[in-house]
Amino acid sequence: MGNDVPQSWRGVAGRDASALNIRPSTRTTPASTTKTSQPRITKHAASSSKKKRPLGRPFKMPKQDLPSPRASQEMLAASDIDVSQTSVTPEVASPCAAPAPRSLSLFEALPVEVIEKIFLYSLNLNLPRASSVLAAALSRDRVYSLLTILAFWDDSSTHPRSEAMDRILAPLDYTPLTLNERSQLQQAVFRCRWCTMERIRDQVPTIMILTIHRQWLNMGVEMDEETQRNLDRFLNRHDDTVTSFRGRKHHLEAPALTSYPEMFSGPHNYRLVVHPMMTIEIRSETLQTVKYWPALSILRFPNHILRGRLTGFTADDVIFLEMLRMCSYNFVPRAWQGVPATITTLNRTVLHQGVRKAILTQNYNALVSLLKLDEFVFRCHESRRENLVQYTIPPDHFVAVTRVGRDNPHLNVAFFEALVRASAESVPADSSEILRWIMENTRLARRDPSAYHEANGRFAGWLADFVLRLPGLMEHTAAFPEAQLFLFGQLEGRPMEVCRFIEEVLAPSREPFLNWTPESQFSGDGWWVKMDQETISRTS
Repeated sequence: MGNDVPQSWRGVAGRDASALNIRPSTRTTPASTTKTSQPRITKHAASSSKKKRPLGRPFKMPKQDLPSPRASQEMLAASDIDVSQTSVTPEVASPCAAPAPRSLSLFEALPVEVIEKIFLYSLNLNLPRASSVLAAALSRDRVYSLLTILAFWDDSSTHPRSEAMDRILAPLDYTPLTLNERSQLQQAVFRCRWCTMERIRDQVPTIMILTIHRQWLNMGVEMDEETQRNLDRFLNRHDDTVTSFRGRKHHLEAPALTSYPEMFSGPHNYRLVVHPMMTIEIRSETLQTVKYWPALSILRFPNHILRGRLTGFTADDVIFLEMLRMCSYNFVPRAWQGVPATITTLNRTVLHQGVRKAILTQNYNALVSLLKLDEFVFRCHESRRENLVQYTIPPDHFVAVTRVGRDNPHLNVAFFEALVRASAESVPADSSEILRWIMENTRLARRDPSAYHEANGRFAGWLADFVLRLPGLMEHTAAFPEAQLFLFGQLEGRPMEVCRFIEEVLAPSREPFLNWTPESQFSGDGWWVKMDQETISRTS
């Protein structure tokens, strides 16, 4: 059949031919044969005749080809070989013998320190996958820590270096990465099995300390002795009670083409405010400006964290997601004014696959975490010139809530309320399943008012009226996005709609909904100060 025959077919054909001893036929066709008069052989004669030789070459037995023991002795005597040290039986390799070990390549034979330096210079995460020797040489906590720092530290090549920074980053010969290089490294690190919540969390203080060195100490800001001592204790992670530090800089370079260069003549008073595990702020009290640096600079949320596992989100998965969201400053502070900003991006299609999975697996914490992140990133990137844009979510999420979790009415209405708090205008007004869900919750509240009226009954009553007004509200919010009922989980719409929701759903037992993005299951408290071994053993 030619060389293009699949291996499976070749294997079967070759095996059958050798086993069955198939040979080409040498018989001629009946047309070409001539009849000859042959004596008829009777049955008795055939049985007494000589047995025919079978087709094919006879199999040679190895013992037939070996010389006899006496001949072997004579052959050995004629040679110079010592007969006493020689065995007549040929040596056969044991089938259970272990294969010879593979010799190391020149690169694998290098010292571990040299391999480590080459790897940190190249930042090619496929290198340890090339061989088990390289993987063993590079599977060290120090290597993991340096890769995490490089992947999540937002650094600029224009700022001066210092011995303290080189000491923190040793043995790395540090060179700032470009944005594209750091993005590729970050995605590669996220895909590694060793990239866990604990390993990233342990490097957040180091990344923040490097930022303080780069943006505060190396910029020539002067502090008094007491402030310097407090900052040293904070940088050494001995104390986190003092997180605000004042300093002065005598000269500040004015931006190019500035209209008021005299504003940048010194001295300038500055204030460093550190929120451990969250953000770093440097406030210019002279120029009334503020600059922020998140603890982690996440350029793009990985899809596998947004989508969750095949079975849904575990409790640790939600905490990991919340840690990344809070440490990357993807939330709106309570006192924030205007539209926030972020460099983080994500795949909204994948994120809402995670939202649906959270609904189907009844994971309320994962649902709320994903909704907060989605709205924040969407509004930051889609808002134009400080003007909000309308934020919506897939209407199928509301329908999915009506299909699952009905055995727990309180949790079921909490899921629906969370979706409304994210985007009330996304409720499908013409859904028969939602109408049936409203009627069932209303009947449930009438049947058992003490248990279900406050949560299920009141919310269902408000929702029944809201879907009737929804077509007109959607036309209004399309032209005026700031009129949406909720903004970052807070009641911010038209006063009449806000009052209706408070009176019909919340009052008097529940407080009005506020900005929910700063609320998180992850807390930065307790992760900054280093604990000694005695404290660790006492608390464990």
